[in-house]
Amino acid sequence: MIKTALLLALAAGATAAGAQDANYRQFIERTTAAAPAPAIASLQAQALDMLQGNAREERRCVPSAVTLERLESATAARVVTEGVAAGQLRNGWTMYGRAGGCPEPYLAHFMVLRMADDSLRIVLVNEGETLTNPSLMRDMAHFAAAAAAAVARRANPRCDTADLGMGPTRVVDRSRLGAYYHGAYFSGSWSEAWIFRVCGRRVEVPVTFTADANGGADYNIRGTEARILD
Repeated sequence: MIKTALLLALAAGATAAGAQDANYRQFIERTTAAAPAPAIASLQAQALDMLQGNAREERRCVPSAVTLERLESATAARVVTEGVAAGQLRNGWTMYGRAGGCPEPYLAHFMVLRMADDSLRIVLVNEGETLTNPSLMRDMAHFAAAAAAAVARRANPRCDTADLGMGPTRVVDRSRLGAYYHGAYFSGSWSEAWIFRVCGRRVEVPVTFTADANGGADYNIRGTEARILD
């Protein structure tokens, strides 16, 4: 599954208020000013090390390079808001990295966390494009995984799903999305397709999100539409 142990460890306490709340906006702006984004070049070595370690663990081609892009504020993502309020974090961002040096290059999605001691930690969240911030993905990925496992077991009752892992994601549709405010949408909806690898098969699970006024979203895992790709 997704390697989000650090994100899980930071989940505690405060709940974000709505984007229209003045105190909440002041908190976001104050946090952003106190801990501005790092230079993206300073994240290169740690991001590559993260990709290489994950590739070795999954016994796949180990990338020899990564090109980083789209470093964006994620201060409004709940895992960051809660981490800052609890004194564990100073701020957080998301970014993408294009892994190179393998026959099949891929796009990796990272979270960058500035810890309370000012050190920087990088977490590999998923592969592929997504509009879902790491907090939302952490909250519901195991439900989507369960839907994928059910499809795999129906196709092969002997599949024990012990090897289940998350593969690439892609954005399928977006509907009147509101402004992207420091890592979260506060209105609109979007749909994605999430692929899981299990028992030698790839299973695609459609998921739909409807943003709420608090930076989170209601989600619908369309398990009846999940399908085996190969």
